[in-house]
Amino acid sequence: MITDILEMGEQTKLQAQVVVIGSGIAGSEVATYLARHGREVVLLESGRHQFDPSIQALNDVTFLGKRHRELNPNSYYHRYLPPELRGVSRVRQFGGTSNVWTGKWKYLQPSDFEGRPWVANSGWPLSYTDLLEHYRSAAKDYGFGDLEAEAVRPEIAELRAKIAAGGLKMSSFYWEQTPTRTAVRFGEDMRRSPNLHVILGATATELKLDASCQRVNAVVCRSLEGKELIVEGQHIILATGAFESARLLLASNRQLPSGIGNEHDLVGRFYTDHPKHHTGSLRPGHLVREYAHELQYAPKPRFCICFALDDATQQEHELLEHVLYLKPLYTKGIGRLRRRFWNRSACRDGNGIVSAYRVKFVTEQVPHKGSRVKLGSELDALGQHKLEVDWCFTDQDRRSMAKTLELLTQRFAAVGLGTFDFGNDLPSLENMTDAAHQMGTTRMASRPEEGVVDPNCRVFGTDNLYVASSAVFPTGPSYSPTFTILALARRLGQHLLEMTSKPEPRNRAVIG
Repeated sequence: MITDILEMGEQTKLQAQVVVIGSGIAGSEVATYLARHGREVVLLESGRHQFDPSIQALNDVTFLGKRHRELNPNSYYHRYLPPELRGVSRVRQFGGTSNVWTGKWKYLQPSDFEGRPWVANSGWPLSYTDLLEHYRSAAKDYGFGDLEAEAVRPEIAELRAKIAAGGLKMSSFYWEQTPTRTAVRFGEDMRRSPNLHVILGATATELKLDASCQRVNAVVCRSLEGKELIVEGQHIILATGAFESARLLLASNRQLPSGIGNEHDLVGRFYTDHPKHHTGSLRPGHLVREYAHELQYAPKPRFCICFALDDATQQEHELLEHVLYLKPLYTKGIGRLRRRFWNRSACRDGNGIVSAYRVKFVTEQVPHKGSRVKLGSELDALGQHKLEVDWCFTDQDRRSMAKTLELLTQRFAAVGLGTFDFGNDLPSLENMTDAAHQMGTTRMASRPEEGVVDPNCRVFGTDNLYVASSAVFPTGPSYSPTFTILALARRLGQHLLEMTSKPEPRNRAVIG
């Protein structure tokens, strides 16, 4: 069922086997999975059915380093969204940030999980094969296209071979016709589920530990209207994204002064995003004209392509994984006449004549301790410390981006993909924006000295606290993180299913 915290009456406590905080992609996936398998679950969401600016304001942060894009009704981003959500990267509303997501699904590649000697702090304690079954099952259940079959389709294999000869690689992602919104996808199941209780308007403000300080006994929730609720659980999952997961761990400092999971001062550190530049263009070459149909962005759903330097080049020059996306721009009216007059060969796809391609350059970032989020002195409307975000970069970031752009420019021209034009706005970390892909603040590692969560996403130093979001990514190659977030959530759901058993038939314990 779904209720609002204000509808709880005099009830001040709830109990469940599993408490999930956050109703975005990860939280909704793991909560509904466990409920379907008979586990008692409480899902806590700070927002409500309708977007509320006063609740959204709880996301406000102070930027110490490079700023992120913020609410802007006239923003280039998210033109398909209502004005109050344009430019917003984190949403407090039922469904979480899925409410503003564009619907691009992409696997990480096997090499993305491997450590690179030239990239400090790289490598996952998981492998590609550890997530493959979860990628596949999610693709089937959500109705995505088969990315593995797409990779060996003859046209894609041909194009891959031709650019590989020039030191380039490519990979595909699946773009939904209508982006997954978890409030829509799971809403009816949540309302009808006898095992799942969704509580809206309930902002988690503190995690309470037992006497050993190794087990979270309860989550303290508050609403802007002054209502307080305590939810006790056997297992607690933070599915609130990289900022709020770190914030809640750091803010839960009554018993552990440095916060939960922060024995080695790693919570909030290694923060990364995907800086991106989106104002360049590509004049298509003969190879793009030949394979223009493979580069279409519409109609959706469809598979799309992105390009990068091959692995050997990245290793040779000690580069990060930076990726180019090409969006077709179509000739209209007078442009067609000019093309005929100058007798230029047309680049045509299934939607018309392509005059050029908009270039989006998306960069990976070196994970380093100095890029971080931490508690600040300013308080929000609930009296909680706001975050200070110090998003910063290294000299390696700058060198890698400049060299990659140089090599991509040379190799795109050499293989016949085309020539770039960035005008006077050459990509740099100063003029790039974030991609709303917050990662790394509770990074996954094999040892607590190297990270915050273990390979099962359990917070080191605790018995029952987990993080389900891109906060656990040790590195973030330049792809949408959403599919990997979903795969990790599915893997965590299976793990918790094995850790718990169906409760004896009884009414959910409610203590007034």
